[in-house]
Amino acid sequence: MAITVQFPIHEIMFKKELREQLTTDDIDKAAESNALITNVVFRHEMDISSVTERYYFNENGFIRSKAEGLDITEEMKSGVLYSAMKKADSICFIGDSVTEGTKNGGCPWYEPIEKYFKDKQIMNYSKGSCTVSYMTERADNIPKAQLYVIALGTNDVRYRDDAVCAMTANDYILEIESLRSKLSTLSPDSDFVFIAPWYSTDGDPFCLLSFAEKTDLNDEYSSALEQYCKEHSYSFINANTYIRDKLTVMPDKTYLLDHIHPNASKGVVMYSEAVLSYQE
Repeated sequence: MAITVQFPIHEIMFKKELREQLTTDDIDKAAESNALITNVVFRHEMDISSVTERYYFNENGFIRSKAEGLDITEEMKSGVLYSAMKKADSICFIGDSVTEGTKNGGCPWYEPIEKYFKDKQIMNYSKGSCTVSYMTERADNIPKAQLYVIALGTNDVRYRDDAVCAMTANDYILEIESLRSKLSTLSPDSDFVFIAPWYSTDGDPFCLLSFAEKTDLNDEYSSALEQYCKEHSYSFINANTYIRDKLTVMPDKTYLLDHIHPNASKGVVMYSEAVLSYQE
């Protein structure tokens, strides 16, 4: 006689001793159930990596629990991002889907860092699929801040649409400078941290370039951004080496929902670690 045992999906995801007793088929079934439940309750199908023990509601919809699990080391505290955030009272993160949290329930890559800066005003101005020119055209709508952390460019590399993309590294830097200039007019005493275009894995369905071509172009844009930052004394971070190294030794699905988007558990923690670990 078959015996059916029921467990809350949250326990399946977060209790190690329980997960070790389950097969990959069991986990897949739990993921299917979570997708069905969240689609009915929230009218939005959520990946199982975004599951939380409790969901809270207000007039705008549901509020999920904040992503946790990041332990900041002393080395990270001496890194570029932590040092910059420590000096600012207001911080605005600007970016594309990775910053918006487009596919993981609205969890931006930096969310695990927020608990270390509870006294700061942290804002997010981002849009999934956007290129640098999208932000440049909307710079007047970006909130005023003492520090801007800008992570843009991966879609310029991936989409190769000359109507919206910076098609060369030089064009990319011109757009970055235009955005920075407009933000400086908005907030004259602001500081900047620029993050290299995010790495994306093989099998990216939205990029017609080969994986090698895409990676080389992403590296080219990143190098151009690094040189731009050196020439103008802006802070620069390249998290891609850290991310690639993690994905080399672990299955992509441990951290990613697809070819580029970190999940709301281990993924955003790893991305936060990658950015915080970068030293000048």
